[in-house]
Amino acid sequence: MTDEGRGGEYQRRVLALEHRELMELWEGLRAGVAPADWPAGVLLEYLILRAFQLEGVEVTWPYRVYRDGVLLEQIDGVVYFDGVFCLVEFKDMTRPVDTVAIVKLKSQILRRPRTTIGALFCTGEVSQAASSLMEMLPPPDVLLWEGGEIDLALRGQRLLDGMRRKLRHAVEMGFAELGRRNRRVF
Repeated sequence: MTDEGRGGEYQRRVLALEHRELMELWEGLRAGVAPADWPAGVLLEYLILRAFQLEGVEVTWPYRVYRDGVLLEQIDGVVYFDGVFCLVEFKDMTRPVDTVAIVKLKSQILRRPRTTIGALFCTGEVSQAASSLMEMLPPPDVLLWEGGEIDLALRGQRLLDGMRRKLRHAVEMGFAELGRRNRRVF
């Protein structure tokens, strides 16, 4: 089966899930026990996108961008809320997410209209180097989500609220780190 065919199958499967079932998958993922038929990175993508969808957010499922037959990008998904267009990147990693993920997401944003932002969701933490890079590469157009924040948001069905709070903080303060130093996002 092609990657695109598998994506359609993952989408069909996750669309059948409600919040309780997503939480069971999330808890397994956090414990390092993903179902064998769900590759860990793929599970995180579809789980979070479905959770957004259950909160009434419009989503675009993972897709690839080609130009003249050449693969340019693999996009993990897009969420649309309050007139905001947000590319989402997912990292299911035990080691801290490094600067490469930030650079990749920022370069994807640069290819899109200026009203596009990004959000990086990781089951663990973002490295200090990646966090510093965020401060050195304005504008604050990538919202960072670490495992603990994701957990709180999923439990309270407040991903959308968290996105709004993080974006408001980035607009008002000029940097996108709400939740990293101040763990009281919710």
